[in-house]
Amino acid sequence: MIAKFLKIAIPSLLAAACTVGAAPGTVASNLTLPRSADATQSGFGQKGSKVCIAWSEGNDASLSHFKTSHVSGLYTWGTNKPTSANALGFDFWPMLWSGSQDSINAFESSVKAGFGTIILGFNEPNEQGQANLDPNTAAALWKQHIVPKKALGYKTCSPAVSAAPSGQQWMQQFMQACGGACQIDYMCVHWYGVGFTYLQTYLENWHNQYGLPLLLTEFAEVNYGSGAQPSLSDVTAFTKQTLQFVDNTSWMLAACPFGIQRTPFSPNPNIALQNSDGTPTQLGSIVINDQY
Repeated sequence: MIAKFLKIAIPSLLAAACTVGAAPGTVASNLTLPRSADATQSGFGQKGSKVCIAWSEGNDASLSHFKTSHVSGLYTWGTNKPTSANALGFDFWPMLWSGSQDSINAFESSVKAGFGTIILGFNEPNEQGQANLDPNTAAALWKQHIVPKKALGYKTCSPAVSAAPSGQQWMQQFMQACGGACQIDYMCVHWYGVGFTYLQTYLENWHNQYGLPLLLTEFAEVNYGSGAQPSLSDVTAFTKQTLQFVDNTSWMLAACPFGIQRTPFSPNPNIALQNSDGTPTQLGSIVINDQY
């Protein structure tokens, strides 16, 4: 399971442009997208197939309700791959969640050729309640454990910092510590806040800074500041705007909305994508059918 219910994503902070100074990356002119050995062609990164699933329910059979032709990737904040993932046609994206020995052991024992397609980096390493890694240690672990997996056919997605201002500084320092040796293919980003305009600005700033395609691996419209939570109508409009932007932006390759869980999400239950019986909510149906 995950432990990420305290987010810092105040819209006024997100509107600011990124000021990190790491050298921008280079977008490959012809991206080679990997496939797991027995997965179906998911259309990863292609218009109409950019939805991904952030899944925390193990081998629950309800996963089948969330696979459509519009849904490509699946990740579980670790290496616990649902037994039905391949048969359903998901691209599985294993994650090295933190620098703990347990995380490293699970990662090394599971991530073999054909197990997945894209390796996701550390989960919010700038946050004490998450991976909580300093940039230098993270870069060293990346080179030791993630870079060698490139030889097995994996692509790599950067550590996913939170949308707090400390995340931008952390990424700058991580890139500097990498010294060009981390071989990162995509940038993973998270965002929680209110208002699509702030999210769009945030994504554009990250892309402009590093020049790499983006995977939005967590996002939701949640108010962690003062004031009321966005209504279901607000959340629906926000989600549709996000899906449309991702689908029509070439450097946006995937978007994984947060909220697939049977229990209500606090502080904003309106972001729920799954009913208590395991089926998609109305919002969940909009997401998995890419309806904007």
